[in-house]
Amino acid sequence: MKKSEVKYGALLSYVLIFANTFYGLIVTPFMLGQLGTSEYGVYKTIGGMVAVVSVLEMGIGATMQRYIARFNADNKREQAENFSAMGLIQALLLAVAMLILGAVLYPGLEETFSVFTTEEMNKAKQIFGLMILQVALHMFENFYFGVIAGYNRFIFSNTLKLILLVLRVLLYYVFLPVFPDSVTIVCISLFLEIIVIAVEILYLRLGLKHRVRLKKWDPVLFKDSFVYTILLFVQSLIIQFNGHVDSIVIGSVMGTVAVTLYSFALQMFNMYEQCATSISGVLLPTVTKKLVEGARPKDLESLVIKYGRAQWMFLGGALGGILCCGKEFFLLWLGKKLGPDAVDCWKLCLILVIPVTLPLITNTCLTILKAKNKLGVRTITMGCSVVVNIILTYFGTKLWGYWAAAAGTAASTFLGSVIAMNIYYHKELELHMLRIYGSILRRITPCILMGMVPCLILNCFLWGSWLSFLLKVALFLLVYGGTLLCFGLSRTERKAIPFLKGRSL
Repeated sequence: MKKSEVKYGALLSYVLIFANTFYGLIVTPFMLGQLGTSEYGVYKTIGGMVAVVSVLEMGIGATMQRYIARFNADNKREQAENFSAMGLIQALLLAVAMLILGAVLYPGLEETFSVFTTEEMNKAKQIFGLMILQVALHMFENFYFGVIAGYNRFIFSNTLKLILLVLRVLLYYVFLPVFPDSVTIVCISLFLEIIVIAVEILYLRLGLKHRVRLKKWDPVLFKDSFVYTILLFVQSLIIQFNGHVDSIVIGSVMGTVAVTLYSFALQMFNMYEQCATSISGVLLPTVTKKLVEGARPKDLESLVIKYGRAQWMFLGGALGGILCCGKEFFLLWLGKKLGPDAVDCWKLCLILVIPVTLPLITNTCLTILKAKNKLGVRTITMGCSVVVNIILTYFGTKLWGYWAAAAGTAASTFLGSVIAMNIYYHKELELHMLRIYGSILRRITPCILMGMVPCLILNCFLWGSWLSFLLKVALFLLVYGGTLLCFGLSRTERKAIPFLKGRSL
């Protein structure tokens, strides 16, 4: 296994974060301007509903990644090819199940979204049909991505994602002005889905010399992997509910305009999450190999701390920036379209991101659970926490609007991912979580606070223009980055930065 694949794969993941940030900041308002608030709200509402259907993928990508990585660690190429054929059959059956479920849900759209106008409902039906087809195809994209990731080829996969993002942006700017319709957006996504599947098949066959061929049906292996995918399926269901039930309930209770406003807060929340998952997303083959080699809890604890500090450097900087500059940013970014309600986006964003920060900086623990195939307790815990979210969101939204939806998501995250899972990590993986958090937060956190101070002072004098905002962002990065390099980084972390090798600060 090449270390460069993990290192540069993670770096490419951060390039993707910046590219997706550009996409969100520039392209999303462009889409809103082309479609209008109402149609954009329909697009986001139906997208949330279809995303729940997509959980039928049952985590097949993660399953393929885990087992292919295990076969590679044991140098069992033939078994890897045989297992991938079994996975492809499963992907085909699940894709058919998605189409059937979509056909079952389609007639109930009018009753579910009774607040939609006739025009909005007609558009919703068109979008729903095309999106169901797309998520069925996405099943195969996840399958092939999982196999490639099992070979630790993250440079290829992340480069492909980056190219596709650029193509998506170009296609939006070419076609949306001519066909200003949400159906245009879905058709572009459908087209790109087909392209990425074709490229992944070619790379798997020609680049990795991997043939998806079934030589024998292994019932024991299938049962073991199927239990793993079932647990991932339930977890995916929970994650999708936590991520999309808000939009569905808000759309059904408050209408499309409220969904549009809330979706921008969710968009920033998703960007925030990506800062952490970019590293943990490439670690499964590495963790699997370490477990095969007999890694002890102390070794795994060091791994969690190492990658957790890297995640906190980015997440902490992002959180500090949102706290001291976020209000001005949302007003500048969305103020012309949403007016004073743009401030609500900022507040909703804070409600969502703060409680998820602790589990994100230790999500290497989740990667260890996946590698050890110990997902049962996490599945039960998340299932209980999502019930809290659904209850608070459904009943609270009728009284307090989208504030209750955000609070429900935050509460379920804190109860499930922070309290319950940290206890489980300590008992099952023998990880000392308080010591881990202390090691992760040490030295970096004061740097974040020092970066925020001058920006908060400047907020009293400079406010309301892109120039003042960019000045404060530059000041924050200068102070945060400077203090981080001076005393925030450990000696080992400083040596990992090329231009600091051999230098003392």
